[in-house]
Amino acid sequence: MKFWRKWHKWLGLALGVQVLLWISGGVVMSVIPLDMVRGNHLVEPRQEITAAQPVVTHVDFSQWRAWEWVRRPDLLALQATDFQGHHHFLDPVTGHKLSMINAGQAKGRAQTRYLGQGNAINAKLLSQLPDEVRGRQGPLYRVDFDDWINTSFYLHPYSAEIISVRSDLWRVFDFFWMLHILDFENRTDFNNPLLISLAIAAWLFTLSGFIMLYHSLLKPNWRKLRYRVR
Repeated sequence: MKFWRKWHKWLGLALGVQVLLWISGGVVMSVIPLDMVRGNHLVEPRQEITAAQPVVTHVDFSQWRAWEWVRRPDLLALQATDFQGHHHFLDPVTGHKLSMINAGQAKGRAQTRYLGQGNAINAKLLSQLPDEVRGRQGPLYRVDFDDWINTSFYLHPYSAEIISVRSDLWRVFDFFWMLHILDFENRTDFNNPLLISLAIAAWLFTLSGFIMLYHSLLKPNWRKLRYRVR
């Protein structure tokens, strides 16, 4: 019995902080609506292109697997996909590949699509992307807003399409999500060794509690309980 009490005490001390973080993460993730975390409420939906489209004259469509119209800040362009799955942006009149939009155009597009209470304060082209857009390929434009949650839009440098929306709501959610699943790098691995080890430890901690409950409460009073049942 002394062994179980001592083992239970030290295991409880080791697990207490992590259990508190698990519960805190659960509270945060249940309180903040997921659509607000993703920033859907801050972005005006993309409108379909219904205006008259330019006459395509110098584009050889046999070179491309698929294509579609995209509205850049400067013109309507063709987004063409080659047979390797790579995207290219073409001038529909000349057929030439288009260059990236500039920072001013990225900032203007972000402000146009933004539905919050704030203004775009800067735009920067990033080749090395921060962790908050992990999994994305650079370069991307980052446009920051001066609202109360420090919103940032990440835009495609050729189409000016909004790829990701990040804010302090997302950053707080992501931090507690990291603590919840204990994947400190990618935030995607539910089966990492640390999480499995702590889950097993928590199970053993609970089991040891029931064993101590049996020895301290049920076993000493077993005869009395059996007598009362009779």
